[in-house]
Amino acid sequence: MTTPHTGPALDALQGLSVGDALGAQFFVPATARTHFAAGTTPPGPWPWTDDTEMACSVYAAHTERGALDVFDLTHAFARRHDFDRGYGPSANRLLRLVREGGDARELAAGLFDGRGSYGNGAAMRVAPLGAAYAADPVEAVRPAVETALITHTHPQAVDGAVAVAVAAAFAVRARTTRMTPEGFLAEVRRLTPSGAVRDGLGEAIALLAEPGHERAARVLGNGSRTSAADTVPYALWCAARRLTDYPAAVREAVAAGGDMDTVAAITGGVVAARTGTAGIPAAWLAAREPLPAWAFPEPGGVPDGRGGADLLVPRPHPVPDVVWTDAQWQALRTGVLPDRRWRARTREGVLRLCRADGHPVWELAVAPGRAGWRPVSAVVETCPHRAPGLRDGEDAGLLARLLGAAAPGGGTAGP
Repeated sequence: MTTPHTGPALDALQGLSVGDALGAQFFVPATARTHFAAGTTPPGPWPWTDDTEMACSVYAAHTERGALDVFDLTHAFARRHDFDRGYGPSANRLLRLVREGGDARELAAGLFDGRGSYGNGAAMRVAPLGAAYAADPVEAVRPAVETALITHTHPQAVDGAVAVAVAAAFAVRARTTRMTPEGFLAEVRRLTPSGAVRDGLGEAIALLAEPGHERAARVLGNGSRTSAADTVPYALWCAARRLTDYPAAVREAVAAGGDMDTVAAITGGVVAARTGTAGIPAAWLAAREPLPAWAFPEPGGVPDGRGGADLLVPRPHPVPDVVWTDAQWQALRTGVLPDRRWRARTREGVLRLCRADGHPVWELAVAPGRAGWRPVSAVVETCPHRAPGLRDGEDAGLLARLLGAAAPGGGTAGP
């Protein structure tokens, strides 16, 4: 990282990860007995869980492009998947199969006898993304849906992600626009699709005046069923009541028991979008395990994937036999090729090789596998105006040389 990271999305990531790491400590019975009653926090370090690992991927994917690329994020989830971070069995299997070349959308849709997962995993990771869309919370809806569908295709899980994303966006707006707890949840509910999560938000509004968390947790749930509808309304109830008080909000999220790390991650991410990182106790930040370096790519370091224009007359082209290591593929995504007369551009799993003027000459669909990343189909520009200087029979050799040079020692290229 060369450019310092700042802003509401980072604040939400910090708040999410601290809430996750602190909440996870209370799954240890001795810790819970000692610190619940006393209202204290356990000593560090606090390791974070899959909630934070996936949220870091969401934050990094949006930061490096300034927008969401579903292909990139899908394979970031799979590549960074650490079995020991507490993923559920279905997520472990799905991410392993994606890493081996499986189709994520097909695998996600096939979960639970074709119904898809309605768990809280899509909601737990999305607050940093939502915080990036504070200028217009409506704009957070579609990216939230796209991030959810990678692993969770059931409408309830998707709705949970939408609710958390727009909550984070409205929380940022609350820095400069006064919002009551009722008004905050009403805005979130307004943008949440009809269903169990939206119904839960309506119940949460009715429970805002409760003196403690007990009745709200009984009515709304506390994540113990790990569904989005059993998690998101209570997490956002905690956030709405304590939107300017990060420690109080996270303590209330944990106090209900259940899926404490995920409830606290959602609450913490939303509240920190309002308070900023400065609202998180310094001792809590110090106790939380440091976030991984890969979570902080160069902002805008992956250029727009379209290039200067679309191909005018694309026609099928022989696919070069080349394999890139993960490091080589990540380098290609930054746009740099060894031959500086050419530029690489990527978007949604398509690699474009463009001339220096930005016009693409080749498009290649790319897929991962056990051996590495490789092109699986290719087309070439055949309009002479866009591809001057390419003579029939020479384009295949040039393409192979360009791609082979990008993978020194990483594979073989054709003639």
